[in-house]
Amino acid sequence: MLQTQRVQLEPITNQISALPNDPKLEYYFIPVNFMKEYKAYHREGKTPFKNLKLVNYGKPAISLSFFSKHKYTVKKENEPEKILLHLKNHREELLEQSLFKQLDSEQSRHLKQVDELFRTLRENPDAYQTCFSNYHHYYRYWYCTFRYFEDKTETKAETDSAHLLKHTERIKGQVHERLNVIFIDPDHITRPVPYDNKRVDRELDTYPIKIKQGTTTLYLRKA
Repeated sequence: MLQTQRVQLEPITNQISALPNDPKLEYYFIPVNFMKEYKAYHREGKTPFKNLKLVNYGKPAISLSFFSKHKYTVKKENEPEKILLHLKNHREELLEQSLFKQLDSEQSRHLKQVDELFRTLRENPDAYQTCFSNYHHYYRYWYCTFRYFEDKTETKAETDSAHLLKHTERIKGQVHERLNVIFIDPDHITRPVPYDNKRVDRELDTYPIKIKQGTTTLYLRKA
């Protein structure tokens, strides 16, 4: 369903910023006329699905922008048991690799270092200062900011934003796919009109006759 309903959007041609370039991020632009077909997946007031997100259900976008943030944690106060478990799991992962392929010299040295650290910290938990952090994994959270018409007369636009789901990789390389659905208003997002001029643009569209002279256009419609 997503593949057949999706549309492609491009910066400049459409009211959209540069598209995210992240292989772990999967998203689909779906025209608003298909939105009702996704009602069963809309979880307003309930726990959302882990693998599917309707980013802006009920708020079809007339413009879109994307941005990312590098998020990380740094934890210096750690329980000795968690430190030993981390080392133990890492050691077992290296040993499992060695069953299928001989470790190279660098990996062998690393395994020896892990063994020594495990023994040392098991006997003396205060031998090292420790810190858990995902900083160097460079995990980026992606966000989508969108403008939408707040009322049925399409005279007032509001802005909202939401974070996007990314594919997650678990133990042994297993990937959990997570999808994002972004609803768009094709009548407005496909037109090169500045964000704040949507109302003027719609008003001028009600004049069927246009006479351009120099930098000024005369718009006419029957009284």
